[in-house]
Amino acid sequence: MKASKSVQDASTDSMEISQFRSCLDRILSGNDPIVFHYQPIVDLSRGVVAGYEALARFPADMGKPPDVCFEIAGDLGKRIELEEAVSRAALESRKLLPPNCFLSVNMSPAFVLSDQWLELLASIPDLSGTVVEITEGELITDYEPIRARFAQIQSLGGSIAVDDAGAGYASLKHIVEIRPSFIKLDRIFVTNCHTDRAKAALIEMIGRAASRLDAWIIAEGIETEAELCELMNLGAPLGQGYFLGRPNPQMQSLAEDKAILIRERAKAHKSESDLRKYLQPCPVHSSPGSAESLLVADLAVDTVVVIDQWNRPVEIVERHPIGGLRRILDIMKIQILSDPSEVLHRALTRPAVRRFDPFAVIDNQGQFQGIVSIDRLMRALLG
Repeated sequence: MKASKSVQDASTDSMEISQFRSCLDRILSGNDPIVFHYQPIVDLSRGVVAGYEALARFPADMGKPPDVCFEIAGDLGKRIELEEAVSRAALESRKLLPPNCFLSVNMSPAFVLSDQWLELLASIPDLSGTVVEITEGELITDYEPIRARFAQIQSLGGSIAVDDAGAGYASLKHIVEIRPSFIKLDRIFVTNCHTDRAKAALIEMIGRAASRLDAWIIAEGIETEAELCELMNLGAPLGQGYFLGRPNPQMQSLAEDKAILIRERAKAHKSESDLRKYLQPCPVHSSPGSAESLLVADLAVDTVVVIDQWNRPVEIVERHPIGGLRRILDIMKIQILSDPSEVLHRALTRPAVRRFDPFAVIDNQGQFQGIVSIDRLMRALLG
């Protein structure tokens, strides 16, 4: 009986693999379209959708959830090809994005390092509004090559996210080595964080570390109102989970009741807890030369920020009272929701020659919001 059952199981497995392979071939040939469900990523200070995670949905004939499909495709030597097809379709779907939203696309380190990724990149040269989310499951032994690929992504307007932060050693090492723009906090920290003080303390600690790395925390797996409120209390800027919105074939806006809840709680907490009240408007130019020309022509202007084509600050040109016109190339960029006291401490621990340089304030897509001068921040906080 055991032998007969084993033969039957082997036959069933063979039929399943044959069916899977047939379905995979149809996907890779373009005969079966890849569809996506989009899960909202919500701004927890404004109560609006900031972005969406694109989650691939394969035909039912494949008979497995997406993560297992990628594993089986890998066993068949087709994982990179499947990732290429999924990534291409996801990047094409950016045209569906509402204004001021980003799209997060999951990719493995192996795919980002592959020739197929370079070929895809050559056909889609603009990555603005794209967050490449690096999955944790794969070991990276040499970070130098992948850092070069990430720099290329960022030069084309894209951003990098590390998934499942805190769930394992690999994700923490990714954060240190990659310095991503977004850090996705694993759901193991989020579940019941309102009743578990250890989890709350760890969320707060990771949030502070992320702020020092100029990264935004995305808290995954928010299932209840209590978890959401605790995360807002802890200063998490972005959230994702079934309570805020399930994956949907359409890029849906945040439900009105959830938006009202977030805005009312954010209003109740609003004080001097972020940098918005210290922002100073500042002229922007696309090149250092035009910035210097403005400073020469208009003595009422002391500071100009040079931005790239995606409105991200790249350097500051200022009129120094002693040194004349000065270019600050290695500028300090701070998230707009950062704690002012933490920012001041961080600024004053810079080398003496840079200690009182102004810094640029950015939003969750890295776009320039204004500058803050250290002397103004000191006067406000120290009296």
